[in-house]
Amino acid sequence: MKILIVDDNGAHRASAVEQFGDDHEVVAIDSYENAIALLKPNCGFDALLSDLLMPAEPYCLGPAGLKFLGHEIPIGLVLMLRAARIGIPLICVITDANHHHHPMSAALDWIAPGYWRDDENALLQVNASRVLIAHAPLLSNGCKDWKKALSILAAATS
Repeated sequence: MKILIVDDNGAHRASAVEQFGDDHEVVAIDSYENAIALLKPNCGFDALLSDLLMPAEPYCLGPAGLKFLGHEIPIGLVLMLRAARIGIPLICVITDANHHHHPMSAALDWIAPGYWRDDENALLQVNASRVLIAHAPLLSNGCKDWKKALSILAAATS
């Protein structure tokens, strides 16, 4: 499986590469500008695993928009929609943000209550893509458990 990981946190990217090892082809990048460059029709990715919140970048911003540079925005949702539009079958958008510290993280409780669910109630269908949007399950080292997210998505489609 060819997997695109998008996360601005280097520890989360390195952990993703380590978690999947040689079992999958993993491309781990740090920005949504780089992700958009890769998320093209026929790009060959089987899965997109993305952070929910990433700092705003100057990509396509005019002078008035530059005031948002560096502020965390829910860009993972935009990447999810782009990936679904081009037909990537498995899409996961997760966050390790505390839901008491960021309003977008708190809003995730409206989609799937609790921090993690192993059932299909947390899964969505967007076009032909299976989507999981949730608080990240965490490994003992504090990094996101990307492999668990992908396994839940893969199990729901088989």
